[in-house]
Amino acid sequence: MRTVTGLEQLVAAELTTAGHHVISISKRQLVVDATASILTDPPRTADDLFLLAAQLDDPGHTKSALQSVTKQLRRSLQIPWPHRQPFAVSASYVGRRTFNRYDVEDLVGAVIADHTGTTYHSRRTTKPPEPRIDWRVILDGTSVHLGIRPFPAPLHRRTWRRHTVPGSLHPPVAAAMAQLAAIKPGQVVLDPFCGAGTILVEAQQLEPGAQYVGTDHAEASLRAAQRNATSIRWQLGDAQRPQIAADRILTNPPWDVRLSIGDLTPYLNSWHDTDTVVAIVNEHQVATLTRHRAWTSAEVHELSLAGLHPRLVVLRR
Repeated sequence: MRTVTGLEQLVAAELTTAGHHVISISKRQLVVDATASILTDPPRTADDLFLLAAQLDDPGHTKSALQSVTKQLRRSLQIPWPHRQPFAVSASYVGRRTFNRYDVEDLVGAVIADHTGTTYHSRRTTKPPEPRIDWRVILDGTSVHLGIRPFPAPLHRRTWRRHTVPGSLHPPVAAAMAQLAAIKPGQVVLDPFCGAGTILVEAQQLEPGAQYVGTDHAEASLRAAQRNATSIRWQLGDAQRPQIAADRILTNPPWDVRLSIGDLTPYLNSWHDTDTVVAIVNEHQVATLTRHRAWTSAEVHELSLAGLHPRLVVLRR
């Protein structure tokens, strides 16, 4: 299982609640002993899922040592299901190595091609064609994990997501926010900076019995949100003057270089009807949120996402 950095424990909690057994947790990765239900109801907070086909010892940092993976893999490779489709391999590793990701991918790809009699498409020079089967190999410093994706696309690619706008949130992060908010049926959930609606759509997937309202000052964003979900109420609005009393506020307020809101105090003051706020903020806004006298910081999760390092903050009254 692959995750956003910082969401590992939240993904583990979702898996455990669903009846799966988490064997190990490391940066961006969980190894899970899962029931068959994981294929029909995969965790929404996870980035991707692969069925384990082999687990080997990490060969070390040298290119010559990497060659030992070939022999080990030929002995231990177990294909979860027979397939004859072309395939590609993506690789990542921890630490400094004298080889690159393409060296790993091509080595593993050659073994799989020989084992299955199917065509391997290297990422070294071109983008592999579609449709195809995707394999993933990870060298974490201790072990080599090789898995095959049982789905046609990564988990983070949502079928509902037809339109985005600049700053649209990564769906698994939005799903984590919804879980942390503990939304209940009948409650009113507001996103005052809704953009294309990612947070509220993910929240509605988790708890369809609540009422969801998204506001934004940009009409283009609201049009995108409407195309993504017609069952949610989208409207023009000012985040400092919400026209609705909400039980929960889930939001990703503008905080990057292009759209900077440094002080969130005026917004917190205006959200006095709300008992829980779950927000994605930058490091400078954390102090504003956690020091506000009317709110208690319940949780702060440090994330790493697309080269940025936001914080997921949960505030309660």
